[in-house]
Amino acid sequence: MADSPLYISAANSSGQSLKDFQITTDIPSKSDYLYGTRVAQSIYSTIYGNQTYFWLRNNRFRKNRQIANGKIDMSVFLDRLEMNGKANFVNINWKSIIIGNTIVARLVGSWMSRKEKVTVTATDEASAMLKKNAADEAEFIYQNKEVLGQLQQESGIALVPQDQFVAEDKDDLDRWISEFNHLPEEIQYSIGCNNVLEANGWNDVLKQRLLHDSAEVGLVATYTWMDEEGEVHVQWIRPENAIYSYSDFPDFRDTTYRGHILSMKISEIRARYGKQNGGILSEEDIFQLAQSCKEYQLTDKIKWMQDWNVSWLRPYDEWNIDLMNFEIRTLDSDGYTVTKTKKNGSTIIRKGKPERLDENQEYLEEKKWNIYEGVYCPVTQKMIKWGIKKNMVRPQDPKELGNAEFSYSFYMYDPYDMRNVAVPEKIEEPIEQMILARLKIQQMVSKMVPAGASIDVDALQELDLGLGDSVKPLDVQKIWEQTGKLYYRGRDAEGNRIPVPINELANTGFAPQLNALIQLYQFHYQVLKDELGEDPNLMNQAAQPRVAASNVEASRQLANNATEYMYDAYIYVMEETCKKVACLLNKSVTHGAKKYRDILKQEDVKDRNFVATIKMLPTEMEIARLDAMMNNAITANPQLVLYLDPFKVMRIAKENVQLAELYFRSAQKRYIKTEQEKAQANSEQNAQIQQSSMQAKAQGDAALLDKQTQAKQREIIIQGMFDLAKANIPMPVELKPLIAEMLQNVEMPLMIDNQQMEQAIQQQEMEAQQQMMQQQGQQGSPEEAQQMEMQQQ
Repeated sequence: MADSPLYISAANSSGQSLKDFQITTDIPSKSDYLYGTRVAQSIYSTIYGNQTYFWLRNNRFRKNRQIANGKIDMSVFLDRLEMNGKANFVNINWKSIIIGNTIVARLVGSWMSRKEKVTVTATDEASAMLKKNAADEAEFIYQNKEVLGQLQQESGIALVPQDQFVAEDKDDLDRWISEFNHLPEEIQYSIGCNNVLEANGWNDVLKQRLLHDSAEVGLVATYTWMDEEGEVHVQWIRPENAIYSYSDFPDFRDTTYRGHILSMKISEIRARYGKQNGGILSEEDIFQLAQSCKEYQLTDKIKWMQDWNVSWLRPYDEWNIDLMNFEIRTLDSDGYTVTKTKKNGSTIIRKGKPERLDENQEYLEEKKWNIYEGVYCPVTQKMIKWGIKKNMVRPQDPKELGNAEFSYSFYMYDPYDMRNVAVPEKIEEPIEQMILARLKIQQMVSKMVPAGASIDVDALQELDLGLGDSVKPLDVQKIWEQTGKLYYRGRDAEGNRIPVPINELANTGFAPQLNALIQLYQFHYQVLKDELGEDPNLMNQAAQPRVAASNVEASRQLANNATEYMYDAYIYVMEETCKKVACLLNKSVTHGAKKYRDILKQEDVKDRNFVATIKMLPTEMEIARLDAMMNNAITANPQLVLYLDPFKVMRIAKENVQLAELYFRSAQKRYIKTEQEKAQANSEQNAQIQQSSMQAKAQGDAALLDKQTQAKQREIIIQGMFDLAKANIPMPVELKPLIAEMLQNVEMPLMIDNQQMEQAIQQQEMEAQQQMMQQQGQQGSPEEAQQMEMQQQ
């Protein structure tokens, strides 16, 4: 064992080096490469071996992958069917059923239909104050919007900005403050985080890979880091290659170290860790690493040459070598000497501790968490990189600057002693029994004895069809097989009874055994559904026609509840990853990197604390529910479309269904308010019309009463005048003008009426004459008609 290149001494395999590293707080001693090599060997000792946790874990992962991809090892069923491969007399199809792949593919497909995005919230005091000011301004505008509108109309100056939110009522205001009051910097930061994930392929391919890992092995992992150009990278880590210390939590929050095994090309090792690029590896050291590659063969005659130090191309550049990249989180202390001068009392702070402290000096220690990064080659036992990690993930909150986070994000749902149960492991036993039942069915069908007949040859020899000669046995068999009928003589010439020549033999044992195997298969399929917690055909049944939408949603929810925790693992690890992306993005912009300057400016993120979270986008069911509600409202009130853009509602709903509902509700309120104003205006107009009509009627009645009174007075005066005339009493002088005036008032209407009557009579006579003349003109000569027309003129 000591001759193996992977052999690690007992001192390093005991973990003592790792314990000493955690206890020590001196940064210079911990940064030594020899110290890092001992730590790396201590970590690798937990990996190398055939009974370690990682070896057993990967065996389980490998079997899960085989079940999930329909690649189950079928050799284990040979012994169960008593087939050793030497003399097998039944030809069986040994291909495995792929029901495990179907189940996993359906789960991942349903999860892929869900959409997520990163949302960022600023939690620093300055951002909180800006949000409070925006909320106060929105509340002030809501409370005084009528006064502001009147002032704006009178002055002609816009007092309310175009992009200012104006609430329709108190509910809209409260909802906007709680859900939609965002700063421009928060929106830009969210765009930046989403762009980082999209640039790394996390919206499609890598998301699918991570969901497959969650369903198949129950462990998901990512690696977030920033390069020298300030660009943030988010890598997918295969769970089989992930390494970590013991943890009691699903998110591995209490781990001491994390890392992964990776395969790297020699050319990439040179670009990252070569001396010409700031590393420690010379070209001869790189060649020694290449000698441990699988591609290295002594027969290739590849030996070290000094010319390779300056060559552009080398024959071993594309070879691959396995490396262990790991990070350790440890507590360090930085010492400072504080000196207070005796002359003027000023304070001088210097890093480090002197050999002897004076009376006016004080030594202080500042403790903080650091991440040490190492790259170790297990085959050559050489430390390629070691030291405090550059661009480590530190919280943006100034209160937590002494903390540090791993670049790795791991999550294992429902862990028990660092192991859990994924989908393939749940359904392994019923799938094996279903495979065995199918193989037995194949075996039974292959060995099935067909239904036949027993033929009495002696009876056939005595068979006489009355044709004068005996029938051959084969001809009798053909007659029976083709027609199913057979005529024969029941007695021979001596009167002895002849038995039935052909008797059918039914295979009565095959059907019961086949039905028993089918029932066995169905039983284990039911066990599979019970283990999985959902019916794989549940969603297909829900999608059948004549199924109500409520039943479809209930079936979908029931299916999701059984496996929702697997999708939650993806959400948890991505949320942790997004927090690290937000920290590195802030560091990239703050330190002047140009990669994200088109999105964020340095003043936008300076002294800010942005917290990133994963927000689920609306589902198709939520969007369809809003669409149906909007269509019903438009159908009931067609005028609503004048206040509402349906296409805009649907565009908003794809990103935020709550915001779409707020927009839809605001349009409804505007429509209702306008209709109420119209109804009120119509009511006021009708009231005005009714009031005018009543006033006109009252005026008409008053005028009529006045006229009736005047007529009555005239009648009395005229009657008195006639009474005086009858009595031959002379008219008083003072009454004569009044009598004359009244008579004139009576005579004038009578005269006008008489004139109108005379004119009407004359008009009628003229029309009668014209008609008579026209009739005579039609009967007489043209000259007479012309003469009559001239006379008429």
